[in-house]
Amino acid sequence: MNPTPVLVELKELYKAKNLPDSEKHFVLDGIINPDLFAQQSKRVLFIAKEHNLLFGTDYTDSKYSYIDWWNQHVHLQFSHRISEWAYGIQNDFPILTEQLSYEAKHASLKSIAFINVKKTTGTANANSEVIFKYINESRDLLHKQIEEIAPTHIVSCFRYDDYPNQLFNMEMQRTPSNTFGFGRWNNISIVNFYHPSSRKSKKFLYEQLEEAFRYVEGV
Repeated sequence: MNPTPVLVELKELYKAKNLPDSEKHFVLDGIINPDLFAQQSKRVLFIAKEHNLLFGTDYTDSKYSYIDWWNQHVHLQFSHRISEWAYGIQNDFPILTEQLSYEAKHASLKSIAFINVKKTTGTANANSEVIFKYINESRDLLHKQIEEIAPTHIVSCFRYDDYPNQLFNMEMQRTPSNTFGFGRWNNISIVNFYHPSSRKSKKFLYEQLEEAFRYVEGV
């Protein structure tokens, strides 16, 4: 995948602003498979903090691109979990079984969009000050990237609402049970959810996301 113009702008901004980690690998992201994404009634964009080089993919091919990786395969817990969530959203959350096939997960993973707010590689644990700095410095370009993707729904995998509040310049609302944040930005429904690497069981996370979507769709 060649970088889109907005990704080129983001990479140049990182260097111009001399942001922390700007000298590290810049990992491309966006719509995984445009044809499959366009076919979805719910075009979902997942947003996370940064790519973790230490626990990522095999880099021997020198390609740093989620589009390349996820069109090829589902690899490690992070992408398996997102693929399960995408499958649920796209199929109105059928009961998740252990027998959910690799092919079904891969098809769902290819049917989403994915971005990190910080596109340079990080370490095992994200530094919140660095993430906020990236959001504040590149917010306009991140908004441009999101608008070009044109999702109907966003799942921000930040867990804490401070991040989407900062990214979208708005105050996320909370459910009566205070289980997750939600809101609307540019007529796009947003659910602020767990990180895909959460140690909670996949059944719990899947059912929590179903509850979140049922709630947001009913608001």
